[in-house]
Amino acid sequence: MRRLLTAAALTVLATCLPGPSYSQVLTDMVSVTDFRDLALDVGGEEEDWQPAFQAAIARAWETRQPVYLPAGEYHIRQAIEILPPVGEKRPFGADGIRLVGAGMYKSVIFQSVETENCVNWTGLEYEKSDSRGQLEDISLRGGDITLNIKWHNQFKMDSCYIEGGARYGVYAEGWSSRFLNSIIRWCGEAGIYGGGHFNNCIIRDCYFSRDGIGILLTGVHGSRIEGCGIESCARAAVLVRNTRGLTICNSYFEGNGYRLEERFPFEGIPNTIHLDMNNTGIKIHDNILRVNRDEEGALISIADCRGGHIYDNLFYCYNPGKHGIRLRAVSETKPEWQTVIGDLIVEGNQMHQVTLPLSEDTPGLHDRAVAAGCSFDLPLSGPDG
Repeated sequence: MRRLLTAAALTVLATCLPGPSYSQVLTDMVSVTDFRDLALDVGGEEEDWQPAFQAAIARAWETRQPVYLPAGEYHIRQAIEILPPVGEKRPFGADGIRLVGAGMYKSVIFQSVETENCVNWTGLEYEKSDSRGQLEDISLRGGDITLNIKWHNQFKMDSCYIEGGARYGVYAEGWSSRFLNSIIRWCGEAGIYGGGHFNNCIIRDCYFSRDGIGILLTGVHGSRIEGCGIESCARAAVLVRNTRGLTICNSYFEGNGYRLEERFPFEGIPNTIHLDMNNTGIKIHDNILRVNRDEEGALISIADCRGGHIYDNLFYCYNPGKHGIRLRAVSETKPEWQTVIGDLIVEGNQMHQVTLPLSEDTPGLHDRAVAAGCSFDLPLSGPDG
């Protein structure tokens, strides 16, 4: 009893001790608004906070403090540049810059010039990568590429809102990065582009909608898409090429794959998940896939996959939809590429209101896949189901 009372007393004492106040926390950060005098035409048509951001970032490199962006809207006309200091040799475990706001809808950076990127958080060159940058509780909007993290390893984005990149919401090259709890919308080509050693990266618990492609992956090894919601993306929710060892799981897809030429121009057939060319070891499991909106497209479209496993997914259309899994003979990216569908296992998937659960766009393609070691527990559908 005495031990229990002592533990309880310690707990009460700990909860009563004063912690750091909000103002104390802020004193450990560099606030962008401390450099307000450097911002141009604040409140005017040519407002540009970019010089204030650059000064805050320079101070943060000197002091090793995070950069804080208070609630508000900050318009810029030049890209914010967050580059590692030239010539600095940091140990492997050294931290990069941390840019944090007051909330994903509260602290907002607007790029007013469509041809400029919003934030360039890149390495200096291919073998002089940046590392361990953190972006949290903030909104980035507009620009050609809204968040450009080329040559950046171990980046972390958490609880952010990314919107309106003319090309990409996030352009990422580098390994072991994490994209968490964020929303990426209205980006012309793709919400997230991952390539160039986009290895061991995770996109988890994010939401994508109304992008040309939700997630575009090319040149990827050992990455995962987990627990995401992807809706109303035009060309594809996920498009994969030149990829080894990708897992897509526990995610929700609805209303992807549609043609809207005036907003999202593209060539090819719109699908929900499309495995396009030179892919090996792709696993797609425990997802809900609802309604690919173009009848030529499919909920899962496969032009090239060598090894892999598609299992325990629910294909669900609230009105009869056409294609569940569709085998394709030609890559969209490189029609001349010799595609292979081999050693792929498809099993345990549930089809509800899907007219053609398993189909081929070229006669004999299914037979060639089976001869190449594929296993399907669904019969090949005829042209009318």
